[in-house]
Order: sequence, then structure tokens, then C-alpha cells
Amino acid sequence: MAEEAEERARLRSHPTFAEMAGAAARNIGGHYRGDVLLTRMLNDRGRITLALLMLSMDLESDPGAPGLTSGRLKTEAVALGLCSPGRVTAILAACRLLGLVAPAPDADRRRHRLVVTPRLMEIHKERWRAMLGAMGPALPEGGRALAHLDDPRFLEAFVTTLLAPLRAGWRIVTDVPCLELFADRDGGLMVAFCLFDAANGQTPLSVAHLARECRISRSHVMDMLRAAAEAGLVRRLAGRGSAEGGVIAEPALIAAMETLLAAALVRQARAARAGLAAVGQAEMA
Repeated sequence: MAEEAEERARLRSHPTFAEMAGAAARNIGGHYRGDVLLTRMLNDRGRITLALLMLSMDLESDPGAPGLTSGRLKTEAVALGLCSPGRVTAILAACRLLGLVAPAPDADRRRHRLVVTPRLMEIHKERWRAMLGAMGPALPEGGRALAHLDDPRFLEAFVTTLLAPLRAGWRIVTDVPCLELFADRDGGLMVAFCLFDAANGQTPLSVAHLARECRISRSHVMDMLRAAAEAGLVRRLAGRGSAEGGVIAEPALIAAMETLLAAALVRQARAARAGLAAVGQAEMA
């Protein structure tokens, strides 16, 4: 969308963008580390989209809407090419075990309705607070949106807007193809966020540190970094960082991550504006 692309470009030229991007990277990186179970069960686009689908179905204000059901979630997941029906069943079982969703009574006994629990909703609200709070003067709607995160009208429009590009098939590699080697690997984006966050202080990270932070094997990290080095995204600094040497992000990786983070921040801002409009308090910047 041309309008969104222009908004991203304006954001990247804002003097506070570097600070915002760093805060967003730490928040998103923490998001991945907090979802270790689901990151093992789905790729990045699948995990993010499925979570938003669950929230969107649960937040529907239309009294005739079926809400969140296993069958409905499977249909959406398959239609969007996220995963198989069996994988949705496994994910919902894990979510029920962890207290993230729960069965709900339904007048239609043929329909097995589920609801998002306060625990799952609060996990998402915590992340949204961090992202919206990091926007500062560049995207003032973020600060205004913070007061409405408990309003179902705001949340329905907010989540629907966040979900729209993912429903349309957007993937991380749509805007930054070079990140595919991270996005398509288990824990890959966690590694990329760690490298980006460390790049500000020019701090090399060891393979052992990355494996520990991202909860993946050292051999997996080494294979990923080897491919990233060949693509010109990282550089090995032998003898620095630890006995095995350190790795640092190259400018190409930093630029790619800034593009990704600008997209994430702009989409949060657009979702915030939609939510504010839904509660009749939009103040367009």
C-alpha cells in the first residue's frame, strides 16, 4: 500500500526512529522468547497470524458471530496456508493446557466454542503497551491508545487492523527478502533481533550466547550464521566476544531490520488509529 509505504519512510526519517526501533526490537525479541512453545510449532507468520485470528474471533461484537471455535480456526488457517488442521488442533490443545484458552458454553451444542482467557489477553496487552509506549512524538497516537486497551470496542478494531495485511498474505520477506534465511529457520528471527539490538553498541555476540538466549542448539546457530555471513549480513570477529569469537551485524542486516521494525511500528500506529476511531476519540496526527 502506497500510503503505508510513505508513512514508513516518514517514520524512518524522524530523529527518534533509532531509539524507537531499538525499543521495538527488544519488545519483539522478548515476545519470541516468551512464546517458545508456539515458535516450535509454527513458523513466524503462522504463529503471529494464528494468535491474532484467535483474538479477532474472540473479540467479535456481533451477537450472531460464532466466536472462536476449533473448526473456524482450522478453516482460516488452511485458507491462509498457515498450517494443517491437525497442527491447529495441537496448538489449541497446548493453549488449553497452558490456560490461554478455555471452553465456553454455547446455545448451539454442535459448536464447541472457546474463549481467550484473561491470561492470554494480558500477554498481548503487555506487548502492545510496550510497542505503543515506545512510539513517542513520532507517532503520538500510540500514547493515546494506551488508555483504551481495556475497551473491547478499541481492541476489536485494533486487532482487525493488525490482522488485515497478514490475512492478505503479507510475510516478512515481502519487504525484506534477505531476512528469509532467518525467518525460515527455527528461532531465526530471535537471532536477528539479538544481533540488531547488540549492533547499537557494536557488541559482538558469541554462538553460545545466541543459542542460550534463543533456546536453540549451537550447531543450529552456527549454520544460520554461516549462511548469514555468506549473504553479507553478519561478520565473524575471531577472538572477540568469547573464546570462540563473536558475531556482529553488518549494515545490510541493520537496514533490513530497520525496514521490518518501521513496518511493525506503522502497523501498530494504524491499528491504534482504527481503535481510537471505533471509540470516537481519534485525533489524527
